[in-house]
Amino acid sequence: MLDAFTFRRAVLPLLATTVLAVAGCGDSDDDKGGGGGSTASGDASVVTRDVPGYGTVLADDEGRPLYVFTKDPDGGSACADECVKTWEPVEADETPTAGGEVKQGLLGTFDREDGTTQILYNQRALYTHNGGGLLAGVGEELDGGTWYLMSPNGEPVETTEPGGY
Repeated sequence: MLDAFTFRRAVLPLLATTVLAVAGCGDSDDDKGGGGGSTASGDASVVTRDVPGYGTVLADDEGRPLYVFTKDPDGGSACADECVKTWEPVEADETPTAGGEVKQGLLGTFDREDGTTQILYNQRALYTHNGGGLLAGVGEELDGGTWYLMSPNGEPVETTEPGGY
């Protein structure tokens, strides 16, 4: 039997994801169609989730952890071409909305060179990792930069919490 804490950690992120998914289902006269390789499109939400060993981190509206790249300039991205095949930019057509512990005032967007709009948090571009499991890519180094999870306070999570693993 699960204790209340374990139950909340297991069920609440799933419940939040389900609510967001159901809220996105419906007819819209301004549907722009699907397609493209973006992680998120349309009205994207940035939420939080608990990740063992890392604490509360940002996640997309499907519950996937979001990453930042230390090589990125403030308000922009150094990840292009081959990089975006593994590290998918989190995109939105409009200003993203905040959920969980995400601070709406830290959310923003910028226009990428490829014409898409990528979500920023505290002036840092957000990405998901394409495959390899929940924490694939944490601490990975690429072209002089490092990939980290992002905390709701707007800083990369560079170390694990004591006793986290």
